[in-house]
Amino acid sequence: MKTIKIIPILIVSLIALFSCTKEGEYNLEDIPDLDFKVYFDGFNVTFVNNSAGATGVTWDFGDNTPIASGDSVTHTYTEIGRYLITMSGINNGTEQTFHTVLRVDKPSLIELDDDSFDDWDNVTYPDFILAGKGDVLGGKVDYDANYVYFYIQFNAVENAGLYDHIVGMYMDTDNSVVTGFSLQGFGCDYGVEGNFPSGDIWPSMVDLANGDPGWPFVEYDPENPVAVGYFEENSGIVSLEFSISREAFKIESNAFKLYLSIMDTDWSDIGNLATQDLDNKISVKMDKQ
Repeated sequence: MKTIKIIPILIVSLIALFSCTKEGEYNLEDIPDLDFKVYFDGFNVTFVNNSAGATGVTWDFGDNTPIASGDSVTHTYTEIGRYLITMSGINNGTEQTFHTVLRVDKPSLIELDDDSFDDWDNVTYPDFILAGKGDVLGGKVDYDANYVYFYIQFNAVENAGLYDHIVGMYMDTDNSVVTGFSLQGFGCDYGVEGNFPSGDIWPSMVDLANGDPGWPFVEYDPENPVAVGYFEENSGIVSLEFSISREAFKIESNAFKLYLSIMDTDWSDIGNLATQDLDNKISVKMDKQ
């Protein structure tokens, strides 16, 4: 008996959690339990069987290349796009097939653990260069299949220590003005705000998908949503790099908007913004080849 599970969901770092069944068409007692994880290194994508007991695993990568076999295989795509991935195998004595859609994006040369900002010299797309308002001097953005990366420079707050500075970031990740919290003319689905971290993860997040949650914000804490890289203060100028997880924030489309503010130490927004073309918003267009 052959059973098929189809997952009609676009995701970035691939962990399948949902199935779609219709009464009368599927045997609801025979839902396949095949599952796999995916790891990106630019266009090189590694697929790993995550199903206990599955044997004879094969992979169709959705790009008209030959089918591969093995519990862990690495495949190189030639261009960005969305690909229908098919994993097949024998599980619990039954031939099973699992489908899902994978998004492959360009690689990024940004490294957050190199104690340097030199890798940002590789980001040269004109629309990825950020201007600044107020005490923000400018910055850059970049992305790959897993993360969106940010680099910001701004004037240090007078008499404030490095860890006293506060960043507020509010994101419209579904490109809809009618969902989320209304801010600066778009609907913010997620927010991140707080002092610079002493560890690796930003301390305060908020899920705004259901509108204004009031004050204080309700905390939202997926795994590793924001990763902080190198940051320093030099001659009164603070430089900071960090990334946000596309999986945690459900950034699956070709673009999303955000509002990025450097707040004063009393948490007031004094108009210090990272912008594009001196607008109050940043639009990250993830359409690069």
